[in-house]
Order: sequence, then C-alpha cells, then structure tokens
Amino acid sequence: MKTRLLLIIIMLPRCTAFFLLVDTRPDDEWHYPTPGSNGIISEPETWGGQCDNGRRQSPIDLTQAAAVRGEFAPFQFNNYKLPIRQAQLVNTGHSVQVNNADPAVSVQGGGLPGRFVLDQMHFHWGSEHTIGGVRYGLELHLVHHDARYPTLGDAVAARNGVAVLGVLFHVSAQPNMHVALILDTAKDVRMEVGKGAPLKGKLSPYNLLPQNRTAYFRYEGSLTTPACAEAVLWTVFTESIGVSLEQVEQFKAIHDQTGQELVNNFRSLQPLNARALVYATEWDQLGRGPASLCQPRLLTVLAALLLSAKALLR
Repeated sequence: MKTRLLLIIIMLPRCTAFFLLVDTRPDDEWHYPTPGSNGIISEPETWGGQCDNGRRQSPIDLTQAAAVRGEFAPFQFNNYKLPIRQAQLVNTGHSVQVNNADPAVSVQGGGLPGRFVLDQMHFHWGSEHTIGGVRYGLELHLVHHDARYPTLGDAVAARNGVAVLGVLFHVSAQPNMHVALILDTAKDVRMEVGKGAPLKGKLSPYNLLPQNRTAYFRYEGSLTTPACAEAVLWTVFTESIGVSLEQVEQFKAIHDQTGQELVNNFRSLQPLNARALVYATEWDQLGRGPASLCQPRLLTVLAALLLSAKALLR
C-alpha cells in the first residue's frame, strides 16, 4: 500500500520552524490481501485506525453456542417490494453497489431502535461472516442509516447509527435470476472503477431477502471496510439463498482500483471480544417462548383434552 507524506513547514515567531508530516493518502487507497497460488490468504490487513485496534469489529464467526437467545418483534420492510427508482450499478473498486435515493425504502422492527433508511446494497465474494466456521459463496449487505440522521455519513459517527442486513448465498445448481440481473449490468462497469450503469431491469430489495426472516444473528459491530467505524447494528439471516457457482465466478472478473481482477473482497474474521451475540428465532405473540417449542406443547394439551372428553362420553 502506497503512503504519501506531505512535509509542511510552519514559521512561528522568533524564526522557529514547526514541521508537520501529513498523510495525504486517499481514503479509498486500500486493498484486500491477495490469495497465494494455493488460494490461501497469508497477508494480514493493515488498514490502520479502528480497523487494526477496534474492539467491536466485523465480520465475526456466528455460532449458536456463543449466542444468547433473543426475542424481537417481526421486521417491517417499508416499500421493499417496489423496484429501486433509477437504479444504477457502480463499480466501487471494492465491490459492485446499487444505490438507493428514496428515503421511503426502509426497515424497522426486529429489535432495531427505530426506522432505518436503505442507502445501498453491495456484494462480497465469498461471504464475510461465517456460520459455525462455514463460509458461503456470496454475502449481500443492505446498508441503512438511522432516519434521525440526514445521511449515512452522519449516522456513521453514532453508535448503532447504521443497520446492515446480511444475506448469505450458498452455491446451488440453479442460477439466481436477481443476481443474474446485477451480473448482466456489471459487464458494463467491471473494467472501470467509479463507472456506473443503469440496471438492465427492475430490482426490488425484497427479492434479495431469504424467505425466513425470523431467524438471524444480531450483534454490535463495524463497517467491514476502512475506516471500519464501530457504528453498525448487524443482522445476519441464517437462511441462505441459492446462486450458481458460475455466478460466483463472474463476480471475480470485476476489476479493482489497481486494474486487477477482484478475486475476493471479504475481510478476515475478527474476535468477538466481550460483545453479546444474539440468536433470534420466531417467538409466539404471548412472548412465552419460540413458536416452534410452543406448538408441540399446545398439540399435546389439545390431545389430552380430546381423550378426556371421549372418556366422559362413554
């Protein structure tokens, strides 16, 4: 990683000179470690700042053994089923990203402290989070900011000012039609960082969510790219979506800011440290426990009542 230093000489009274060395490296001048010929990444990330010394960093490995049971109200996805207006796909040099400018597209519930507006969606290949040590082919991040803040940039400065929904994609025999739309458009931007192109079809955020949105992991973490701000309330759904192996490979043809193919763009796993990891599942409306546990008990009670009624009728 190149570092540019600017020498500044400030003349003070009595001919005293004060020297400053200022790092003028652009914020986007960072890269993912490149895998070796054996496919293993051995080079550590050296991104600086909170990325190196933060205590609430992301991504992490998600396991039920390390989690506590959670109970949250259902998610409410506002205008998620509508196609994103004037959607453009942009090559950021670190991923491909679909931006959203409509503040009405938002999410709330699910234990989130308010309403969060969708800013953008982008992919990582392979997944950044792992479940029980297993890495998936893709991970989609739907990035939102707290509606109390005017922009994502403002929200990043606040703890839990950002909410990211993580969707995992497993490799299957069948291609994903919604991912295919993104990849078809990516052909027009893959060679040039900063270039955008209109999506070649309609894309609704809802179509990129798993069917089961009641089982997920929740924890407080960070952005997974510099400056790794520890401002994110993470939700990673446990149910994954299918995508073909060919589609995963097509993402790797996208070029980064150095002109090289972006073979992988996932950050290494970070320690959980002293954070609470929550595993949320579907709970009944009375809040007495998971619906999956209540239903068998309810059936047992009904069966007992039915047998008692038959005995009385004899």
